[in-house]
Amino acid sequence: MNLKDAVEKYLAVAGHFGEPMPLGQFGLPRAEAEAMLSAWDEDYHLHRHFELVPASWMSEGAPAYSINGVLYAAIVIQESIREALEGTEG
Repeated sequence: MNLKDAVEKYLAVAGHFGEPMPLGQFGLPRAEAEAMLSAWDEDYHLHRHFELVPASWMSEGAPAYSINGVLYAAIVIQESIREALEGTEG
């Protein structure tokens, strides 16, 4: 899933920027979601536009994903991600 599609999916589920969305809502197989989010987490230009929510902060039963060796259950994307999206157009 490319960044633009992921942000569109996030907005469709979360409603607007700044709200947590369970990682499973991307609708990707676990391994694919973990690889995508691990790559974003390592990318300085993307990482500053989102926050991964630790699995321990979520209710029991929320699936945890291993992102660079740490368990997370949700993501909060900031509206500033639009800057990164503009950089990928063209």
